[in-house]
Amino acid sequence: MEMKMSIHGEIRSSAVAPVGELMAVLVLAVARTLGAGLKAAAGVGRAMERRRTLNELAGLDDHMLSDIGLTRSDLRDATASPMLSDPTLALAVRVNERRTASRLARAVRPS
Repeated sequence: MEMKMSIHGEIRSSAVAPVGELMAVLVLAVARTLGAGLKAAAGVGRAMERRRTLNELAGLDDHMLSDIGLTRSDLRDATASPMLSDPTLALAVRVNERRTASRLARAVRPS
């Protein structure tokens, strides 16, 4: 066992250093694993919240859906998306496409 003096004057054994490094590596690995698990759990939580929003939209009547630019088929298409994808994003894209098409149709109409 080799003894070394630090810059502060205390003596420490270099035999302990590899154990400390190993512990640091293990702690970091556990922290990364826990972080990845928490991130995955948060993703599942967000997906569940978005599906609840989709269910609330499905509870609206056709006239209310029309007021916000959606149809029943839009809701069915969004429901068919993979579980962890954002179905509300697909709905937002549909609404945006319809509004853009409507604006273009009004702009092209002869006066």
